[in-house]
Amino acid sequence: MIFALLPVKAPHLAKQRLSAVLEPVQREALARSMYEEMMTKVRAARGIDRIIVATSDDAIAAHARRSGALVLEETEQHSHSRSADNAARWAMEQGATTVILLPIDVPLATPAEIESLARAVRPGVLLVPSADGTGTNALVLTPPDAIASHFGPGSFRRHLEEAQARGLLVEVLRPPGLVFDVDTPEDLAELRRAQCPSGS
Repeated sequence: MIFALLPVKAPHLAKQRLSAVLEPVQREALARSMYEEMMTKVRAARGIDRIIVATSDDAIAAHARRSGALVLEETEQHSHSRSADNAARWAMEQGATTVILLPIDVPLATPAEIESLARAVRPGVLLVPSADGTGTNALVLTPPDAIASHFGPGSFRRHLEEAQARGLLVEVLRPPGLVFDVDTPEDLAELRRAQCPSGS
C-alpha cells in the first residue's frame, strides 16, 4: 500500500524566511492555503491508498480528518525530519509498504506529478530535488523505513549518500511543479508571476 505523508508545521510558525515581505497573519494564511491546496491535489492523485497528516495544529488536523486522512497528532512542534520519520513508522503500522513524503509548499505541483511518483515506486529510494538541487522536495521510500529523513539545507546529498551507503536503488525525478517550492521572497514573486502571467 502506498501512503502519502504530509508533515505540516503549525502555520503560525511557518515561512519565517518570508517575514520581510509578509506579516505574520499573511504567512499563516499562506501556509494554511498551501496545505489545503496540497491536500486537494493528493486526494485527486490516483495510486495513493491512504494519506497521513502529521501536525500539532488543531485546525489542520480537523481539516485532514474531514478530508479522509489519518492524523498523527503531535503534542509539540517537531522538526520536519522527525515528523516525517514518525509518520513513516506509523504508516508501516497501518500497512504501508511505500511512503511518499510530500511538502505543502509546492503550489505548482499537480495531481499528475504525484501520480508519477506512485507509478515509479519500486524497492529503494526515489528523490525529487529542490530547484537549486540542494534540498529534497519529495522522498519516496520502499519500505517506509528504507532511510531516515534529513530535510533541510543540503538534504538531497544526505538522502542520496545514505541510500547509497545502504546499497539501495536510487532514482531521481524532477517534475517541474514539485521541484518549485516557496521559501524566499523571490520564490513568492515567481509564484505570483506563474499564477498571473502578464497579459492574462
